[in-house]
Amino acid sequence: MIKLVLEEITSHINSLEIDDEAVELMENYLNTASKIFVCGYGESELVGKAFASRLSEIRGNVYVVSETIVPEINKDSVLLAISGSGETEPTLTITKKASEIGAQIISITSFSDSPLAQISDLVIKIPGRIKAKTKNYIERRVSGEYEPLTPFGTLFEISARIFLEGIIAELANKGG
Repeated sequence: MIKLVLEEITSHINSLEIDDEAVELMENYLNTASKIFVCGYGESELVGKAFASRLSEIRGNVYVVSETIVPEINKDSVLLAISGSGETEPTLTITKKASEIGAQIISITSFSDSPLAQISDLVIKIPGRIKAKTKNYIERRVSGEYEPLTPFGTLFEISARIFLEGIIAELANKGG
């Protein structure tokens, strides 16, 4: 079984098509922001925290929204919102508020037509999530609603993590 899972993940990552212009725009947003905020929920939050930790090694003023001490988001800030479904309520609430304030919004999601994508300035589409029968994250987890071999959106989270590691490498190589 483990070989099948590894093959599925490797195949999925090899099939990703990332727009070079979107990557350049994302890097520009990150390089010019006064502050960078990262948010997500569940495993997406863990991916975001890992990215924020790595990004803070390159530049200052990087914050995870769920942490205890976080400054205010302003119009010179960037919010990176991560949600496979693009419908996760805590992430949407934070993103809507940041958008109202005037911050630039970068979203990473599997669905470019999702509510999250619709309020974003830049959408990085990372396939891996399936359309859920129910929108409630907890209900999906308890009922066991997930993809075979890679449960709970694993393909999305692994792919998003690898993509974000690529962003770190790009920024570090360019003097971030």
